[in-house]
This record gives sequence, structure tokens and C-alpha cells, in this order.
Amino acid sequence: MTNYRLIQLFFRMLFKVLAKIKVTGLEHFPREGAFILAINHLALIDPVVLLAVVPSRKITVLVAKKWESNVFIRWLVQTMNGIFIHRGEVDRHALQAALKVLKAGGIIGLAPEGTRSKTGGLQRAKPGVAYLATKANVPVLPIGISGQKGLLKSLLHLRRLRVHINIGELIYLPPVSGKDKMAQLQAYADEIMIAIARLIEPELRGVYAVAVEKQA
Repeated sequence: MTNYRLIQLFFRMLFKVLAKIKVTGLEHFPREGAFILAINHLALIDPVVLLAVVPSRKITVLVAKKWESNVFIRWLVQTMNGIFIHRGEVDRHALQAALKVLKAGGIIGLAPEGTRSKTGGLQRAKPGVAYLATKANVPVLPIGISGQKGLLKSLLHLRRLRVHINIGELIYLPPVSGKDKMAQLQAYADEIMIAIARLIEPELRGVYAVAVEKQA
């Protein structure tokens, strides 16, 4: 068994103890082929909770460069072949590494917002997720996570956290064309975030709440 599988097994066992996780839409998770897995990000535990419940396919996660200074997280990311990426700038090295994974048929996992939300709701997406999807010509799998906040409080009250992971349908983006490609990429990124917003509790939808209501 590889180190990746051992770590995945560890988190599966851990979150069986710490949380009651409900998963819906698992039939949408591709069993083969390259795609981008896009999630909302409200708590530090989001990536590992997801890892504990998705099918046993290797996911290469994009992680903010600031976490590289944390010894445990650096070891975890490196062991699982994750990619550290500079937040708030175009990190060409990290983007090329992610494209290499996708073109080899792998999965990239990321939060389109680029960072963990401090507002308690969705923030505006960065265009990076759309850039990778269109450049590699792969679909995006939107996944919404609700109930992930308050793990410490739940533990202090000897309660298991109740988390709902909702997996949506694959999104296929048309190629970008014309002059204002950045505006197109941003529009695609917003489309992905609206799909994620539909998959989470209404109070978590943040800046995309109105867009979801208009499309209802």
C-alpha cells in the first residue's frame, strides 16, 4: 500500500470517530480520466474531510505556499505529491506542474477562491480554476461542503461534527477565444462557484447567493 493510500485510510478512520459525514452525489465522481475537483473552503479540515470520503483515486491538491513553513503540513503535502502555489500572483511553476498532472490523466483538487474564506460564506473565485480547465481541456467537478466549521467546539462538547458533502455534475467549459480572455476565464470561474453554491447551505453562499436565487 502506498503512502497516499495509508494517509487516506488514516483520515477515513479519524473522521469516522470525529464526524458524521453524509455524502450525496457520489455517482458523479469519475472513476477514470482527468478532471479538476473544486470545493468551497471554510475550514482547515476541508481537504482532509474530502479525502476521507471520495473514491480511492489519487488527488493532487494545490496548497497555499504559506503552509510550506509548517513542518507537518509540508510533510503531508510532499508525501501526497501536492503542489504548493503562491497565492495572489501568477505562479507559473505551480500551474505548469498542475497542467502536467491533468495531461497525464490525473486529478487536481483546489479551492477556486484561492484561500480559506474568513467571511463565513463564499468569496469571489479567482480565474485560475478556469485557466487550468480550459488549458488542459478537462471538466470541473463542483463539490460543496457544509457543516465543517466548529470541530473544536464539537469535540469540547463530546459531539461528532455533522458534515454534508454534496457532489455535483461535471462542468465542461468551452475554450476561451477573442480578445478579453481574462474576462471569459473569470466568468467561467464564477459559473463554477455558482454550481458549488447550489450544493451548500444557503447561509454559506456568500457573494454568490443572489446569482443562485436568480437561476432558481
